Amino acid sequence: MSYNMRSISILLLFLIVSSSIGLAQKHSGPIHWLTLQEADSLYQTNPKPLFIDVYTDWCGWCKRMDATTFQDKSIANYLNTNFYPVKLNAETNEPIRFQGKIYYNSQKEKVARMIDSLSTDLDQADRKVKSLDSLLYIQVTSQTQEIEINNQFISAIDSACQIEGSKAYKAFLAASFKKESLDDQASAQKVKRFKKSSKLGLEKFKSELENQNSFLSTSIENVKRETKIEKNTCNVNGKRAQLSSFKRRARKTTHDVAIYLCRGQLSYPTFNLLFGDSLRGNMPLKGFQKVPDLFGYLAFVSEGIFNTTRDVASFVNTFKEVYTPGYEAPKDIVQWKGFEQAIEAAKKDGKKIMIHIIHPSSIASNLMDKESFRDPLTASKINQNMHAVKLAVNSNEIINYFDKEYKNENGIHDLIYVLSQNQLVFPQFAFLDQNGKLIMKVPQYFGKTEINPVLDYFIDEGYLKANYSDWLKNKKH
Repeated sequence: MSYNMRSISILLLFLIVSSSIGLAQKHSGPIHWLTLQEADSLYQTNPKPLFIDVYTDWCGWCKRMDATTFQDKSIANYLNTNFYPVKLNAETNEPIRFQGKIYYNSQKEKVARMIDSLSTDLDQADRKVKSLDSLLYIQVTSQTQEIEINNQFISAIDSACQIEGSKAYKAFLAASFKKESLDDQASAQKVKRFKKSSKLGLEKFKSELENQNSFLSTSIENVKRETKIEKNTCNVNGKRAQLSSFKRRARKTTHDVAIYLCRGQLSYPTFNLLFGDSLRGNMPLKGFQKVPDLFGYLAFVSEGIFNTTRDVASFVNTFKEVYTPGYEAPKDIVQWKGFEQAIEAAKKDGKKIMIHIIHPSSIASNLMDKESFRDPLTASKINQNMHAVKLAVNSNEIINYFDKEYKNENGIHDLIYVLSQNQLVFPQFAFLDQNGKLIMKVPQYFGKTEINPVLDYFIDEGYLKANYSDWLKNKKH
């Protein structure tokens, strides 16, 4: 590695470490905020979804989130446990390494180049305007002076034409313009003509001067109008306003990584929930989020609900309903049995067994327990056609299954590993046949009534004929 490359690497490392220290000092509270680089590094060794708060220093709603929602202990605990919470200043100037790529605030450089270009254009336009003003001044001054001289002759002609008597008339002509500084050749010619003209000639001379003044006045107006048009094409005010705007933007330019995460739709605050393989999933939330709303979205991602449904709004609404203080769940009318009791009953009546594997901290499990299984149609279908078992992962019950004893030795009941085939995802269902053998595990959340077709798949033994998708298509037709 060359000296320059080492220097760049050291500088980049310094900036990253400095930003991490600054972040911790700036954003205190119950949430353990990370930089994007830190979260990216942690994800490589221990994959978890990322929750990224894209904010700006001037955003009022961002500050309100910090003062309210992000101070809630339940939100903080859930984020700290299930996500890598990240604070990202959308207008930072620091380089950011994320997913193997270094992002910069390239807009700042582009704006700086634009400012230089606009400054040059404005200087050129200013010089051109000044040149036009100077030329206009010379032209207007010259023509105005000529009009003033003509007016002097017109005034003298009017006075001469009023004088009676040949001698007095000629004396007036001879005395006129002696003290006037009409030194240019054109004026001298006019003086000569004035002094040698008869009254009739002066009347004609006056008419010529008036016509000339009219022409000069029109010429002055035309020059002013043309100069104004040409000055407008310079657009000095527009360029000055544009330059001022870009100078303001130079103080607040958006970082490339913020543009990438927000898909170019920049508003603040924006919360990006990155999830799935290699964090390919990106669910952006726009604007201020109250605790119940944000909690629902977090659970939707953290508990993998996105794997089975895209109806995030329905899930969030159900969450808000169930977790609202004072909520009273409908009566639980499912006839839940113990595991061994269900096995014995199935052997006698030939019904299938549905085992609802739940985790006490799983929001989705709780929603199904409080809502999905409280639906009368669902409960009736289960009670009439199946034996239902609710098995918690932390159960301390000793259970015999196919002549083997299962118990909880490490916080998770051993039978859970068997029924889930070591896929610890919650909520999860295990369907057993009448002999207690595992037919299929279904690691999935179901909203109200959504589980009914799945129940029919096992009740009608559709699993013996086709996979679930094909069976469901045939059933609908």
